[in-house]
Amino acid sequence: MWNFLCGRLEKYPESLFFDDQHQYTYKDFTEKAKAVGACLQEKCAAKSKCAVLCDRGLNTALAILACWCANMIPIPMSKHYGRKHCANIIALTLPDILLTDTNDCDLFPFQYNIRNGKFIGEKPETSCDESLKDIAVILCTSGTTGTPKGVLITEDGLQKNVQKIAQYFAVDSHDKIMIARPLYHCAVLTGEFLIAIFNGLDIGFFDDKFHPQHTLQFAARHNISVICGTPTLLHHLTVFLERNAAVHFIKTIAISGECLSEKTALHIRKGFPKADIYHVYGLTEASPRVSYLPPEAFDAHPTSVGVPLEGIQVKIIDEDGAPLPANAHGHVFVNTPCLMRGYYKNKEATRKAIVDGWLNTGDLGYLDENGYLYILSRADDMIIKSGMNIYPGEVEAQATELLQIRECVVYKIQANVGQAIAMDVILNPDYKETTKKELMALLATVLPAYQMPSELNIVDALRRNASGKIVRTGRAQ
Repeated sequence: MWNFLCGRLEKYPESLFFDDQHQYTYKDFTEKAKAVGACLQEKCAAKSKCAVLCDRGLNTALAILACWCANMIPIPMSKHYGRKHCANIIALTLPDILLTDTNDCDLFPFQYNIRNGKFIGEKPETSCDESLKDIAVILCTSGTTGTPKGVLITEDGLQKNVQKIAQYFAVDSHDKIMIARPLYHCAVLTGEFLIAIFNGLDIGFFDDKFHPQHTLQFAARHNISVICGTPTLLHHLTVFLERNAAVHFIKTIAISGECLSEKTALHIRKGFPKADIYHVYGLTEASPRVSYLPPEAFDAHPTSVGVPLEGIQVKIIDEDGAPLPANAHGHVFVNTPCLMRGYYKNKEATRKAIVDGWLNTGDLGYLDENGYLYILSRADDMIIKSGMNIYPGEVEAQATELLQIRECVVYKIQANVGQAIAMDVILNPDYKETTKKELMALLATVLPAYQMPSELNIVDALRRNASGKIVRTGRAQ
């Protein structure tokens, strides 16, 4: 990985890595990565596993690059998920060392602080895992419960995915990208950080907790031209732009991470009328990018995630594995040269995910007659009510047509017989006095009877994981 990136870092020596505290040229940051990498090589063998847990995104980026410079395998973590989740990742991967930027992390006995260059503790007795010799990074799934799965991303697969993204993503060294989510996520690591290095962008790390005003202030302060995020994040930015005369220089947007409703897409377009908007789809197991919707098609097909990247195939199959025709709903399978090696130490999960060389995405969707891909929901999220297949995203899109509803989430609950629908709703500020009874009557005007919720909750916030994705289990807080 280092050889792949080093040439790009050298090609754009004056481009910048920065946050609100520090700024480095690519040339200076490369030297810092080499210095940290040299320190790691003094204590750890090649292909050692290096857990990374830093407070600041800029330091996380430095740690990852240093690992690659030293021919080691980074395992990014995020404090957003809490101590238990990080401990589970460490228990799964058994790293050789923890890289951090604080002095108070007690998750692992042997550490290197990249801020002061000091080692802490004694190195545990570990042996080199030969199965990891061509692995670039171990990315652990962000499940909110249970043990995470460690996705083994190969060097070849990661490099190819960056190159494939570069073929369609029209950004260059004149652009500045804001990274506002942890590099723990493959969409951020590959689709934002690595593609930015590949094309020589200035890379700005926004570390504050998400707030539309603060995010846009950072963007304006640093002349950010490229942002990537979930539909929810971009929706909130648009709401703020509508209510305030905020200045921004954003000209390129990539949307991913959640099903995008037509209403939300139109809203985002209203907030960023002149921006090139890419709607993209991927999975960590695919390194991650699978498909993209070109900006010129966004206004006509906003809910589609577009066409597969060059060299990647998508098929839709039924429960028996038979291919389905255009517009038929089924399971989404992907064939990609960027496929993960598998899940670390989990052969059974790997066997279920990779079927005859195809990745079972776990998503439901369809391909239209023009070959455009549409993602309907996670297969596990689909609700079967009285024999009818119900996709939460479709219900949410219709429900938010009501002026009274700002946001909502639909999820399955157990009924006396089979499954039923629950909906958590955040009301728009102008309709805070709306009652459940009134809301049910309004929903009946936009939803068919079989999509009506059996349980309705008016809440102040929806449950989300650290990446901002909606959690479709249990009630909101």
